[in-house]
Amino acid sequence: MEIQEKLEILIKRNNYKKSDFASAIGITYRALANYINGSRFPRQKILSDMAILLDVDETVLTDNNISLSLSPEEKLYFNGTSDREILNNADEVLLSVEKLLTEKKFTNEDKTAFFNCIAEKYFAEKAKNSDAPIDKELLSCYNTNS
Repeated sequence: MEIQEKLEILIKRNNYKKSDFASAIGITYRALANYINGSRFPRQKILSDMAILLDVDETVLTDNNISLSLSPEEKLYFNGTSDREILNNADEVLLSVEKLLTEKKFTNEDKTAFFNCIAEKYFAEKAKNSDAPIDKELLSCYNTNS
């Protein structure tokens, strides 16, 4: 994994706006954009400041043999192929779902029903957008009430 990918991931992971991150390390937004798009490589001092701010060792940024482990949300955001707006919406939904699933008053039975509902909606929508019929057997594994 190259430095530009790592910068993009770590900046988002640390909840920085790119413009704020650039300001914090004393560079312009354009300079940061050049590092992220791979057209330039940061000088040693900038690299050191980035590592400190991102709370990683410099080698994590510079060694292409070191890859970052991505959370499921990060995999969707960074590997997704939809427009950024759609991926941002999906990210917001995932945060809401995560909050709901950690709610102690939301019982395990309700969590299972909720998951089944999402699965049914997913497979129904997938079938609408495909020539192939919905796989009822696959869908039934998500439906514990049948």
